[in-house]
Amino acid sequence: MEFSLDQFYRLNRRILIWAALFFLIWLLQDFFALIFMVFVLTFIAALFSRLGRRYLHLPNRAAIILVYAGFLLALFLFVRFVAPQVIREADTLLGNLQQIEVTLLQQKSDLVRRYPSLNPILMGYVRSNIPEKQLSEHAAARSEVHRASAGQEPGSSVSDDDALIVLFIRHQFGRIRDTAPSVLKQLWKASATMLLALLFSFLISLDTERLRQEVESLQVSRLHDFYEQTAQPVVRFGYVVGQALQAQALIAFTNTVLTLVGLLVLGIPNVAVLSLIVFLCSFVPVLGVFLSTTPIVLVALNAAGLGRALSVVGLVVGIHLVEAYVLNPLIYGRQLKLNPVLIVIILFIGHHAFGLWGMLLGVPVAHYLIHDVLGVPLWDRRRLAAAGGLSGPEVAVSPQGATEERPPSR
Repeated sequence: MEFSLDQFYRLNRRILIWAALFFLIWLLQDFFALIFMVFVLTFIAALFSRLGRRYLHLPNRAAIILVYAGFLLALFLFVRFVAPQVIREADTLLGNLQQIEVTLLQQKSDLVRRYPSLNPILMGYVRSNIPEKQLSEHAAARSEVHRASAGQEPGSSVSDDDALIVLFIRHQFGRIRDTAPSVLKQLWKASATMLLALLFSFLISLDTERLRQEVESLQVSRLHDFYEQTAQPVVRFGYVVGQALQAQALIAFTNTVLTLVGLLVLGIPNVAVLSLIVFLCSFVPVLGVFLSTTPIVLVALNAAGLGRALSVVGLVVGIHLVEAYVLNPLIYGRQLKLNPVLIVIILFIGHHAFGLWGMLLGVPVAHYLIHDVLGVPLWDRRRLAAAGGLSGPEVAVSPQGATEERPPSR
């Protein structure tokens, strides 16, 4: 049988088109950060420009120009005032790591003296978070110390537990010292990328209608198969991701403001760098609150003792409750919510497979795959009954919000 390229294409058209699309995305991976920023800025600018047209009665171009002028002003204020303060406070925080180490040892000693049963649990946690190689080297070094101090008086050397805690703290602080310079460089690099993204996003926003018409003209070109197969799913995917990131950005901003006010009231130092950490970590659902709480508690513990650190924990718990029971239902809405256990699984897999991008985009991508690709309804009969007490035929809500009746299950 003679091989026909045309017949092969017709039989495998969908697979070939989507393979070509993913190959194109792979080719653009070096520009993914810029493309992502352009997408987010354009999506958010569209929202603000609609508000400007609706409430200020501005023309479309005037509303867009006003929105991007606000973006430029915010970027200038960040580079001029916030970024230098963050760098100064980060340097101060890194310089205080030795003092934090001493404070942690003192707090551990006091805690174990009051509650001796906690010592095995604490030391088991410490050992589990130290690499095996360092544990072996530490054990060999401690053996040498014991032999050298055999004739000395008891208590003249550091205990094995304290030495192990010091090793754990220095291992963690070493990771912080190694990571902090690259993070600060990335902040400056992100500011430069943001300027370029603002330019591209501004041009796209001004010319949105003509760009839309040019994309739609692909329907009558030789790329009409590509357009028909990918246009609607890509637009839907972009909408889901944009809605999720827009909601998460508003939640992150609210969390940061609440945390900043709470830290100022409690008198915690280094509020600029800590607030920046809270803002960035707020884009990671569920796990972000734990990632951002650790440095805040350490700074509070070093600056004002255990009581102030516990107050910070109470502050974070309160803000997290506000986020979980007020912000998420109001901002995210029920159509973008997933089970928290599923979110943790998605974040773990996303971080393992794609790193930071997996944690940022894992939840909206999973939402799209579950509800748009696989067609799992957003609401089933049991959840609808719990929410509003619907009875009769089983009702399912599609990802686009349409409802359809189904016969009652038997």
